[in-house]
Amino acid sequence: CLFVATADLLKLQKSRVVSGTELNNKYYLKKVAADFPSPPPLSQTKECLQKQVMGLSANGETALGPASLLAVATASKHPGSKVIICTDGKANAKLGNLEEEDNDARTLLSSTIFYQNLGEYAANQGVTVSVLSIEGTDCRLDELGRLADRTGGKVVIASPNQLHSEFEEIIQNRTTATHCAVTLLLPRSLRMKGEREAGHKCTREVGNVNPDTEITMQFEATDQDIGAPAPGCRVSIQLQIRYKRSNGQMMLRVFTADRDVTDDSSAALSSLSLAIIQLNSLQASAALAVRGRFLDARKENELQKQLIERAIKFNESKENHIFSEWITAMEPLYKNIHNYTRNKSVTSDSQTLTDAGAALLFTMKHSNRKSISLAKIHRP
Repeated sequence: CLFVATADLLKLQKSRVVSGTELNNKYYLKKVAADFPSPPPLSQTKECLQKQVMGLSANGETALGPASLLAVATASKHPGSKVIICTDGKANAKLGNLEEEDNDARTLLSSTIFYQNLGEYAANQGVTVSVLSIEGTDCRLDELGRLADRTGGKVVIASPNQLHSEFEEIIQNRTTATHCAVTLLLPRSLRMKGEREAGHKCTREVGNVNPDTEITMQFEATDQDIGAPAPGCRVSIQLQIRYKRSNGQMMLRVFTADRDVTDDSSAALSSLSLAIIQLNSLQASAALAVRGRFLDARKENELQKQLIERAIKFNESKENHIFSEWITAMEPLYKNIHNYTRNKSVTSDSQTLTDAGAALLFTMKHSNRKSISLAKIHRP
Protein backbone atom coordinates (compact mmCIF):
# COMPACT_ATOMS: atom_id res chain seq x y z
CA CYS A 1 0.00 0.00 0.00
CA LEU A 2 0.94 3.66 -0.27
CA PHE A 3 0.36 6.46 2.17
CA VAL A 4 -0.13 9.98 0.87
CA ALA A 5 -0.03 13.10 2.98
CA THR A 6 -1.73 16.20 1.58
CA ALA A 7 -1.66 19.67 3.05
CA ASP A 8 -5.09 19.28 4.66
CA LEU A 9 -4.37 15.79 5.94
CA LEU A 10 -1.09 16.91 7.46
CA LYS A 11 -2.92 19.50 9.50
CA LEU A 12 -5.11 16.71 10.84
CA GLN A 13 -2.10 14.45 11.43
CA LYS A 14 -3.62 11.88 9.04
CA SER A 15 -2.63 10.25 5.76
CA ARG A 16 -4.43 8.90 2.73
CA VAL A 17 -3.87 5.19 2.07
CA VAL A 18 -3.99 3.70 -1.42
CA SER A 19 -4.08 -0.09 -1.41
CA GLY A 20 -5.33 -3.27 -3.05
CA THR A 21 -6.61 -3.05 -6.61
CA GLU A 22 -6.30 0.74 -6.46
CA LEU A 23 -2.56 0.28 -6.92
CA ASN A 24 -3.08 -1.36 -10.32
CA ASN A 25 -5.25 1.38 -11.80
CA LYS A 26 -3.15 4.05 -13.53
CA TYR A 27 -6.12 6.30 -14.14
CA TYR A 28 -7.24 6.12 -10.51
CA LEU A 29 -3.73 6.98 -9.29
CA LYS A 30 -3.61 10.02 -11.57
CA LYS A 31 -7.00 11.10 -10.29
CA VAL A 32 -5.82 10.78 -6.68
CA ALA A 33 -2.84 12.97 -7.55
CA ALA A 34 -5.05 15.49 -9.35
CA ASP A 35 -7.20 15.86 -6.22
CA PHE A 36 -4.20 16.82 -4.06
CA PRO A 37 -3.86 20.48 -3.12
CA SER A 38 -0.38 21.94 -3.49
CA PRO A 39 1.58 21.11 -0.33
CA PRO A 40 2.71 23.86 2.02
CA PRO A 41 6.44 24.58 2.52
CA LEU A 42 8.46 21.75 4.04
CA SER A 43 9.26 23.96 7.02
CA GLN A 44 5.58 23.69 8.02
CA THR A 45 5.22 19.94 7.49
CA LYS A 46 8.64 18.54 8.38
CA GLU A 47 7.71 17.11 11.79
CA CYS A 48 4.53 15.47 10.56
CA LEU A 49 6.26 13.94 7.56
CA GLN A 50 9.04 12.58 9.76
CA LYS A 51 6.43 11.00 12.01
CA GLN A 52 4.69 9.39 9.04
CA VAL A 53 7.93 7.99 7.63
CA MET A 54 9.16 6.71 10.98
CA GLY A 55 5.83 4.98 11.47
CA LEU A 56 6.19 2.89 8.34
CA SER A 57 6.89 -0.83 8.58
CA ALA A 58 8.05 -3.33 5.95
CA ASN A 59 5.26 -5.65 4.85
CA GLY A 60 3.44 -6.63 1.68
CA GLU A 61 4.54 -5.78 -1.84
CA THR A 62 6.99 -3.11 -2.99
CA ALA A 63 4.58 -0.78 -4.80
CA LEU A 64 7.35 1.18 -6.49
CA GLY A 65 5.54 1.42 -9.83
CA PRO A 66 2.34 2.93 -8.40
CA ALA A 67 4.35 5.21 -6.09
CA SER A 68 6.41 6.51 -9.01
CA LEU A 69 3.31 7.25 -11.06
CA LEU A 70 1.60 8.98 -8.15
CA ALA A 71 4.70 11.07 -7.39
CA VAL A 72 5.19 12.14 -11.01
CA ALA A 73 1.50 12.97 -11.42
CA THR A 74 1.58 15.08 -8.24
CA ALA A 75 4.80 16.87 -9.26
CA SER A 76 3.40 17.56 -12.73
CA LYS A 77 1.34 20.43 -11.32
CA HIS A 78 4.56 22.40 -11.05
CA PRO A 79 6.80 21.99 -14.14
CA GLY A 80 10.45 21.98 -13.16
CA SER A 81 9.76 19.80 -10.12
CA LYS A 82 11.93 16.83 -9.20
CA VAL A 83 11.00 13.31 -8.11
CA ILE A 84 13.64 11.18 -6.36
CA ILE A 85 12.95 7.45 -6.23
CA CYS A 86 14.98 5.76 -3.50
CA THR A 87 14.69 1.98 -3.28
CA ASP A 88 16.51 -1.06 -1.92
CA GLY A 89 14.71 -3.76 -3.90
CA LYS A 90 12.77 -4.70 -7.01
CA ALA A 91 9.25 -3.47 -7.58
CA ASN A 92 6.91 -6.45 -7.22
CA ALA A 93 3.41 -4.97 -7.23
CA LYS A 94 1.44 -5.73 -10.40
CA LEU A 95 1.94 -2.29 -11.91
CA GLY A 96 5.62 -2.00 -12.87
CA ASN A 97 6.61 -5.47 -11.58
CA LEU A 98 10.33 -6.08 -12.07
CA GLU A 99 10.68 -9.29 -10.08
CA GLU A 100 9.39 -11.74 -12.67
CA GLU A 101 11.98 -11.25 -15.41
CA ASP A 102 13.16 -14.85 -15.24
CA ASN A 103 9.73 -16.47 -15.02
CA ASP A 104 7.38 -14.26 -16.99
CA ALA A 105 8.70 -12.40 -20.03
CA ARG A 106 5.24 -10.99 -20.71
CA THR A 107 5.10 -9.34 -17.29
CA LEU A 108 8.57 -7.82 -17.78
CA LEU A 109 7.62 -6.47 -21.22
CA SER A 110 4.53 -4.87 -19.72
CA SER A 111 6.66 -3.29 -17.00
CA THR A 112 9.25 -2.08 -19.52
CA ILE A 113 6.48 -0.32 -21.44
CA PHE A 114 5.09 1.08 -18.17
CA TYR A 115 8.40 2.74 -17.19
CA GLN A 116 9.00 3.98 -20.74
CA ASN A 117 5.55 5.56 -20.84
CA LEU A 118 6.00 7.01 -17.35
CA GLY A 119 9.29 8.58 -18.46
CA GLU A 120 7.56 10.14 -21.47
CA TYR A 121 4.73 11.38 -19.27
CA ALA A 122 7.16 12.92 -16.77
CA ALA A 123 9.20 14.60 -19.52
CA ASN A 124 6.05 16.00 -21.15
CA GLN A 125 5.02 17.44 -17.78
CA GLY A 126 8.45 18.98 -17.12
CA VAL A 127 9.25 16.64 -14.21
CA THR A 128 12.79 15.34 -13.66
CA VAL A 129 13.06 11.86 -12.13
CA SER A 130 16.22 10.55 -10.46
CA VAL A 131 16.71 7.02 -9.15
CA LEU A 132 18.81 6.12 -6.11
CA SER A 133 19.37 2.52 -5.09
CA ILE A 134 21.12 1.24 -1.99
CA GLU A 135 24.52 -0.34 -2.40
CA GLY A 136 24.44 -4.13 -2.36
CA THR A 137 20.84 -4.50 -3.60
CA ASP A 138 19.38 -5.50 -6.97
CA CYS A 139 16.69 -3.08 -8.14
CA ARG A 140 16.72 -3.55 -11.94
CA LEU A 141 18.14 -0.11 -12.63
CA ASP A 142 18.32 -0.99 -16.32
CA GLU A 143 14.50 -0.59 -16.28
CA LEU A 144 14.04 2.08 -13.60
CA GLY A 145 16.87 4.08 -15.11
CA ARG A 146 14.71 4.75 -18.18
CA LEU A 147 12.83 7.30 -16.07
CA ALA A 148 15.98 9.27 -15.34
CA ASP A 149 17.32 8.79 -18.86
CA ARG A 150 14.23 10.31 -20.48
CA THR A 151 13.77 13.16 -18.00
CA GLY A 152 17.37 14.31 -17.48
CA GLY A 153 17.72 12.84 -13.99
CA LYS A 154 20.48 10.80 -12.36
CA VAL A 155 20.91 7.07 -11.74
CA VAL A 156 22.99 6.50 -8.62
CA ILE A 157 23.98 3.59 -6.39
CA ALA A 158 24.81 4.91 -2.93
CA SER A 159 25.65 3.57 0.49
CA PRO A 160 23.23 4.62 3.25
CA ASN A 161 25.65 7.19 4.63
CA GLN A 162 25.93 8.84 1.17
CA LEU A 163 22.21 9.35 0.68
CA HIS A 164 22.19 12.83 2.21
CA SER A 165 24.87 14.17 -0.12
CA GLU A 166 23.30 12.50 -3.18
CA PHE A 167 19.89 13.97 -2.37
CA GLU A 168 21.46 17.38 -1.84
CA GLU A 169 23.33 17.28 -5.17
CA ILE A 170 20.21 16.28 -7.11
CA ILE A 171 18.07 18.98 -5.51
CA GLN A 172 20.67 21.71 -5.98
CA ASN A 173 21.10 20.94 -9.70
CA ARG A 174 18.19 23.15 -10.73
CA THR A 175 16.15 22.70 -13.90
CA THR A 176 16.69 25.72 -16.17
CA ALA A 177 14.21 24.74 -18.89
CA THR A 178 11.68 22.04 -19.73
CA HIS A 179 10.20 20.60 -22.94
CA CYS A 180 13.50 21.21 -24.72
CA ALA A 181 13.80 19.98 -28.32
CA VAL A 182 16.86 20.44 -30.53
CA THR A 183 16.56 20.43 -34.33
CA LEU A 184 19.58 20.28 -36.63
CA LEU A 185 19.17 21.25 -40.32
CA LEU A 186 21.85 20.17 -42.80
CA PRO A 187 22.25 20.59 -46.56
CA ARG A 188 20.85 17.62 -48.50
CA SER A 189 24.38 16.46 -49.28
CA LEU A 190 24.76 15.55 -45.59
CA ARG A 191 22.73 13.30 -43.30
CA MET A 192 22.40 12.58 -39.60
CA LYS A 193 24.18 9.61 -38.06
CA GLY A 194 23.12 7.65 -34.98
CA GLU A 195 19.70 9.34 -34.69
CA ARG A 196 16.19 8.02 -35.24
CA GLU A 197 15.92 10.25 -38.29
CA ALA A 198 18.65 9.54 -40.85
CA GLY A 199 17.90 12.39 -43.27
CA HIS A 200 19.29 15.90 -43.49
CA LYS A 201 16.99 17.08 -40.70
CA CYS A 202 16.72 15.69 -37.19
CA THR A 203 14.90 16.65 -34.00
CA ARG A 204 15.97 15.26 -30.64
CA GLU A 205 13.58 15.55 -27.70
CA VAL A 206 15.90 16.50 -24.86
CA GLY A 207 13.20 17.26 -22.26
CA ASN A 208 14.44 18.84 -19.03
CA VAL A 209 17.81 20.59 -18.97
CA ASN A 210 20.07 22.00 -16.27
CA PRO A 211 23.13 24.29 -16.40
CA ASP A 212 25.45 21.32 -17.01
CA THR A 213 23.47 19.70 -19.85
CA GLU A 214 25.50 19.15 -23.02
CA ILE A 215 24.37 17.10 -26.02
CA THR A 216 26.31 16.15 -29.14
CA MET A 217 25.17 14.96 -32.59
CA GLN A 218 26.93 13.38 -35.56
CA PHE A 219 26.45 13.79 -39.29
CA GLU A 220 28.14 12.43 -42.41
CA ALA A 221 28.10 12.63 -46.21
CA THR A 222 24.99 11.14 -47.80
CA ASP A 223 25.11 7.96 -49.91
CA GLN A 224 22.50 9.29 -52.33
CA ASP A 225 23.09 10.58 -55.86
CA ILE A 226 23.44 14.12 -54.52
CA GLY A 227 27.01 13.36 -53.52
CA ALA A 228 29.21 14.82 -50.81
CA PRO A 229 29.89 18.58 -50.66
CA ALA A 230 32.77 19.54 -52.95
CA PRO A 231 36.06 20.74 -51.41
CA GLY A 232 36.31 24.51 -51.44
CA CYS A 233 32.59 25.16 -51.09
CA ARG A 234 30.73 26.28 -47.98
CA VAL A 235 27.79 24.60 -46.30
CA SER A 236 25.21 26.15 -43.97
CA ILE A 237 24.10 24.34 -40.82
CA GLN A 238 21.25 25.55 -38.64
CA LEU A 239 20.50 24.64 -35.02
CA GLN A 240 17.06 25.37 -33.55
CA ILE A 241 16.43 25.05 -29.81
CA ARG A 242 12.87 25.11 -28.50
CA TYR A 243 12.22 25.12 -24.77
CA LYS A 244 9.82 26.29 -22.08
CA ARG A 245 10.88 28.69 -19.36
CA SER A 246 9.82 28.38 -15.73
CA ASN A 247 7.09 30.98 -16.30
CA GLY A 248 5.54 28.78 -19.01
CA GLN A 249 6.74 30.92 -21.91
CA MET A 250 7.85 28.95 -24.99
CA MET A 251 11.13 30.11 -26.53
CA LEU A 252 12.96 29.48 -29.80
CA ARG A 253 16.64 30.17 -30.39
CA VAL A 254 18.17 29.76 -33.85
CA PHE A 255 21.89 29.52 -34.66
CA THR A 256 23.20 29.37 -38.23
CA ALA A 257 26.81 28.71 -39.16
CA ASP A 258 28.69 28.46 -42.47
CA ARG A 259 31.53 25.95 -42.66
CA ASP A 260 34.24 25.44 -45.29
CA VAL A 261 34.51 22.00 -46.90
CA THR A 262 38.06 20.67 -47.27
CA ASP A 263 39.84 17.50 -48.37
CA ASP A 264 43.02 18.63 -46.60
CA SER A 265 43.44 16.36 -43.58
CA SER A 266 45.91 18.77 -41.98
CA ALA A 267 43.37 21.59 -42.03
CA ALA A 268 40.70 19.28 -40.62
CA LEU A 269 42.88 17.85 -37.86
CA SER A 270 44.13 21.27 -36.76
CA SER A 271 40.58 22.60 -36.35
CA LEU A 272 39.17 19.70 -34.37
CA SER A 273 37.88 20.20 -30.84
CA LEU A 274 39.10 17.07 -29.08
CA ALA A 275 36.96 17.75 -26.01
CA ILE A 276 33.79 17.76 -28.14
CA ILE A 277 34.78 14.64 -30.11
CA GLN A 278 35.58 12.76 -26.92
CA LEU A 279 32.30 13.81 -25.34
CA ASN A 280 30.39 12.68 -28.42
CA SER A 281 32.20 9.35 -28.38
CA LEU A 282 31.34 8.83 -24.73
CA GLN A 283 27.66 9.73 -25.18
CA ALA A 284 27.16 7.80 -28.44
CA SER A 285 28.90 4.65 -27.21
CA ALA A 286 27.00 4.67 -23.92
CA ALA A 287 23.70 5.18 -25.77
CA LEU A 288 24.40 2.01 -27.77
CA ALA A 289 25.56 0.04 -24.73
CA VAL A 290 22.48 0.99 -22.69
CA ARG A 291 20.42 -0.73 -25.40
CA GLY A 292 22.61 -3.85 -25.13
CA ARG A 293 24.51 -3.14 -28.36
CA PHE A 294 27.96 -3.60 -26.85
CA LEU A 295 29.74 -4.61 -30.06
CA ASP A 296 28.41 -1.53 -31.88
CA ALA A 297 29.48 0.59 -28.91
CA ARG A 298 33.02 -0.73 -29.18
CA LYS A 299 33.12 -0.12 -32.94
CA GLU A 300 31.96 3.46 -32.40
CA ASN A 301 34.65 3.88 -29.78
CA GLU A 302 37.39 2.50 -31.96
CA LEU A 303 36.55 4.81 -34.87
CA GLN A 304 36.59 7.85 -32.62
CA LYS A 305 39.77 6.70 -30.91
CA GLN A 306 41.63 6.51 -34.23
CA LEU A 307 40.55 10.04 -35.11
CA ILE A 308 41.52 11.38 -31.68
CA GLU A 309 44.95 9.71 -31.85
CA ARG A 310 45.60 11.21 -35.30
CA ALA A 311 44.62 14.67 -34.06
CA ILE A 312 46.84 14.43 -30.96
CA LYS A 313 49.79 13.25 -33.05
CA PHE A 314 49.28 16.07 -35.55
CA ASN A 315 49.06 18.68 -32.79
CA GLU A 316 52.18 17.32 -31.09
CA SER A 317 50.46 15.95 -27.97
CA LYS A 318 49.27 19.31 -26.69
CA GLU A 319 46.09 17.71 -25.37
CA ASN A 320 47.39 14.40 -24.09
CA HIS A 321 45.79 14.98 -20.69
CA ILE A 322 42.35 15.17 -22.31
CA PHE A 323 43.02 11.89 -24.10
CA SER A 324 44.05 10.13 -20.90
CA GLU A 325 40.90 11.34 -19.14
CA TRP A 326 38.79 10.05 -22.01
CA ILE A 327 40.55 6.65 -22.02
CA THR A 328 39.85 6.32 -18.29
CA ALA A 329 36.18 7.17 -18.82
CA MET A 330 35.84 4.67 -21.69
CA GLU A 331 37.68 1.83 -19.94
CA PRO A 332 34.53 -0.15 -18.97
CA LEU A 333 33.47 -0.46 -22.63
CA TYR A 334 36.95 -1.47 -23.74
CA LYS A 335 38.10 -3.89 -21.05
CA ASN A 336 35.49 -5.09 -18.61
CA ILE A 337 31.94 -4.62 -19.89
CA HIS A 338 31.28 -8.25 -18.90
CA ASN A 339 31.41 -7.09 -15.27
CA TYR A 340 28.32 -4.98 -15.90
CA THR A 341 26.05 -7.46 -17.72
CA ARG A 342 23.81 -10.19 -16.36
CA ASN A 343 24.90 -12.44 -19.22
CA LYS A 344 28.68 -12.70 -19.08
CA SER A 345 29.14 -13.06 -22.85
CA VAL A 346 29.57 -9.90 -24.94
CA THR A 347 28.79 -11.49 -28.32
CA SER A 348 25.12 -10.56 -28.69
CA ASP A 349 22.94 -7.47 -28.63
CA SER A 350 20.28 -8.89 -26.30
CA GLN A 351 21.91 -8.69 -22.88
CA THR A 352 20.66 -6.86 -19.83
CA LEU A 353 22.69 -4.70 -17.48
CA THR A 354 23.38 -5.18 -13.81
CA ASP A 355 22.50 -2.27 -11.53
CA ALA A 356 26.16 -1.22 -11.54
CA GLY A 357 26.22 -1.34 -15.34
CA ALA A 358 23.01 0.64 -15.68
CA ALA A 359 24.18 3.37 -13.27
CA LEU A 360 27.52 3.61 -15.07
CA LEU A 361 26.18 3.73 -18.64
CA PHE A 362 23.23 6.04 -17.99
CA THR A 363 25.71 8.43 -16.36
CA MET A 364 28.09 8.15 -19.30
CA LYS A 365 25.24 8.78 -21.74
CA HIS A 366 24.42 12.08 -20.01
CA SER A 367 28.01 13.12 -19.30
CA ASN A 368 29.47 16.53 -20.12
CA ARG A 369 32.98 17.91 -20.56
CA LYS A 370 33.18 18.86 -16.90
CA SER A 371 32.28 15.37 -15.71
CA ILE A 372 35.01 13.86 -17.89
CA SER A 373 37.75 16.25 -16.78
CA LEU A 374 36.81 15.97 -13.12
CA ALA A 375 36.50 12.18 -13.33
CA LYS A 376 33.00 12.30 -11.83
CA ILE A 377 31.61 9.47 -13.91
CA HIS A 378 30.11 7.10 -11.39
CA ARG A 379 31.83 3.76 -11.30
CA PRO A 380 30.38 1.40 -8.68
